[in-house]
Amino acid sequence: MPTLHSSTLDSTGRQPSNLNDRLDKRLLAYMASAGAAGVGVLAMTQPANAKVVYTPANRSIVEDSRLDLNNDGIPDYAFHGPFAFCGTCTYLNVIALKFNKFMSSAHPLAAGVSVGPDGKFRGREEEMIFWCTCSGNPATDGPWLGIQNEYMGFQFNIKGAAHFGWARFSVTDKGAITLTGYAYETVSLEPIVTGDTGSNNDEEDSVDQKKPVAASPQASGLGELALGAAGKTAR
Repeated sequence: MPTLHSSTLDSTGRQPSNLNDRLDKRLLAYMASAGAAGVGVLAMTQPANAKVVYTPANRSIVEDSRLDLNNDGIPDYAFHGPFAFCGTCTYLNVIALKFNKFMSSAHPLAAGVSVGPDGKFRGREEEMIFWCTCSGNPATDGPWLGIQNEYMGFQFNIKGAAHFGWARFSVTDKGAITLTGYAYETVSLEPIVTGDTGSNNDEEDSVDQKKPVAASPQASGLGELALGAAGKTAR
């Protein structure tokens, strides 16, 4: 029977296992998993490109005019009228096509108003101006009458995703409507501010705006732990 030297036995009399080797392998596997999570976090924290696309305009709005906010050839809004009501009044209304909507009942908005998820939107036909003749006396009225360079806010669909935009109008005291520009946000559900043309120059059509996406604290912690473990292993 061969003699076993004490140096090859542990305190329990059993052959020692390669415990350290197994721990090293498990640690390396965990580091690889955590490192992959860290790469995912880095990808998530890259800023999304929010871009305002502005189109300057100087176009009269008349019966059956159309507004295509993102210039993809698909009208988003239409203007209807003038049509008679009770034989004495005529209206010019704006219509939200498909599933599109207006902010604040399509009433005029000042510059600097946020058009976004927190706004109140509804899709329907809204009045801009009307003309009436009562007892032989003509009258012109409506929420847009006499308004100069104010904004209409929109929520509209691009390939099934909701986007926000605005259009700027000027209306004379006699009811002549001119579209003077419009813009939209290319990132779905990203707010746009009325009057924002994407740059300080009104004639430039767009500018990139970097907006970060929040990282996951749990995944970030895994990445940090992996880096710390790697340092300890190196030592």
